[in-house]
Amino acid sequence: MSFQADYFDGLRARAKPVTVRVKTSPHLHIAFEIANESLAFALADCDVQAKLGKAKRLIDLPNGGRLEAENIDVLEALMPLKTNLFWRGLHYLENHLALVFASLLLTVFAGWLFLQFGVPKLAEAVAKATPPSMEAQLGEQVLKGLDHKLGYFSLSETDVTHKAAITAALSNLCSKVKNCPVYRLEFRNGGVIGANAFALPGGIMVVTDDLVRLAKNDTEIVAVLTHELGHVQQRHAFRQSLQGVLAGLIIAAVTGDVSSVASGLPAVLMQMRYSREHELEADRFALSALQKACLPTRAFADILQRLEAQALVATNDKNAKPKPGSDPKQKTHSISELLSSHPDTQLRIQPFLHIDLNTKRNCT
Repeated sequence: MSFQADYFDGLRARAKPVTVRVKTSPHLHIAFEIANESLAFALADCDVQAKLGKAKRLIDLPNGGRLEAENIDVLEALMPLKTNLFWRGLHYLENHLALVFASLLLTVFAGWLFLQFGVPKLAEAVAKATPPSMEAQLGEQVLKGLDHKLGYFSLSETDVTHKAAITAALSNLCSKVKNCPVYRLEFRNGGVIGANAFALPGGIMVVTDDLVRLAKNDTEIVAVLTHELGHVQQRHAFRQSLQGVLAGLIIAAVTGDVSSVASGLPAVLMQMRYSREHELEADRFALSALQKACLPTRAFADILQRLEAQALVATNDKNAKPKPGSDPKQKTHSISELLSSHPDTQLRIQPFLHIDLNTKRNCT
């Protein structure tokens, strides 16, 4: 039994035609003569590549050479049944467009499922295994990037006495709640970010001057920061950043572009949108903490509604033409992180409005 093939020795580009004999004794092997030299290779040492459409069959040899043949049916007939069936099935799939299309859709759907559900679970597991000190270092690097590299922030213009009062009020709440996570409060002039407050990895909480000005009293600011403490307690920012990195690595593995994965984490965090579950977890922490501290839970509802009204105005401003000589960047405020979640604002504030009545009765 034999078949015709072209032999490439791995040293020269030119192929030489050979007649390949298939032998079964003492074991399955192939043999051929080239330049007065006899070559023989056990099939177990060769890599017979799967059939691909109408392309030539390729057999990689252990000496670095290669055989290319139009037809190797005589060899395939003697190969192990399982391997032969696999190749035949693969060849069948490759030559039926409908099955290829269905496989592509299935692959895309499986990838979406993993990104949507698998990556968050994986990020949660990685976060639990990561020491808090490493998370704190990440938070410091992100804050530096936001301060200097990206230039989102500038020094806060809020009065020092006012900042001290807010810091003391939050500390007082935590002394009554008892289960506050370790945190560090930072004040910044948010510029184009507008009225906002958010948590970074490692327990760093940033509140902007615009949010301080938007609040009617310090209790509203503390209510917002208590919501952020809920994110800190559950390490949501760290888990979210891990999700971004893991998703980026998966996409890079598919596209081959790894260079963009390691860069831009601060920018990613600034555009981060917590999941519905994360936002509701933070809301529940804030609601419980405000109750324990005997602070009006309605304060969170009031400032959330004010933020929503401001966001609507900002959205309408974006659609309006800028005035002559004005800087269009100055009116482009991003929607507050507090409003970036999926839950509807009116639904979110209902527990805070309902519980507020009971809080007043229990704390009088």
